[in-house]
Amino acid sequence: MNMMPRWDGGYGFQVLYDSIHRGKLFEGDRVLASNRSEDIRLLHLQGVYTWDRSIRMTVKIPYALDAERENLDGSVDHYEGLGDVTVALPLKQYFNLDGRSGSWTLTPQLVVPTSSYEGDGSGAYDVFSRQWGSGLSAGYETETFRWFFAVGAAYWVYEKDKPEVFKANLDFGLNPTDATQILLEIDYRSEDDGAGAWTVGPSFYYRQNLQTHWRIELKKDFHESVGRGQIDYANETKLSVGLGFVF
Repeated sequence: MNMMPRWDGGYGFQVLYDSIHRGKLFEGDRVLASNRSEDIRLLHLQGVYTWDRSIRMTVKIPYALDAERENLDGSVDHYEGLGDVTVALPLKQYFNLDGRSGSWTLTPQLVVPTSSYEGDGSGAYDVFSRQWGSGLSAGYETETFRWFFAVGAAYWVYEKDKPEVFKANLDFGLNPTDATQILLEIDYRSEDDGAGAWTVGPSFYYRQNLQTHWRIELKKDFHESVGRGQIDYANETKLSVGLGFVF
């Protein structure tokens, strides 16, 4: 929720629920079927610890509650299970100006697979990549009493045949009250095998009190494509709801 504890020895955790619907089956940038779909429900447990207000560690653990994918022949694949763990070390530099504050962030990240990669053509359906990966992201954000702006970028490299990924984001919006925030979020993703998408949608944040935080967002993919020579689902719509606590 971008509301990490900003004091020495601070910590927190959050639970996020994602409902994902992908409504078109693509081959590259060509639609093979628009009457097939993939639906995924994910639960995320995420934690953060702050040694110093500028140095943190985060851990993200996803779990697929249920995933269902229709194939071209009409058969249906199902999946349920623990996902790959992401560990990160956000390094932040805060600043305070006249009527405006913000931060610069540099974050090295590591994806740790929780089970073996199955890339032997067996056709096993798995929501997660099951491959080691490392990434580096950088970001800038600033806000006043009434508005918020953030921009960032990240690059990910994986083992085996998973393509390298570039991501960028632009978030901006209003702080209607001291405890609420409404943003429009624009995300861009590009993979070196030709896959990519623009994702756009609103988010709403509410601070119930100093310890309890809520967030909801709804995003949809535009101009999407999957990897060259690959057959996969895209045209994603995702609803995310989160509850977080900081101490």
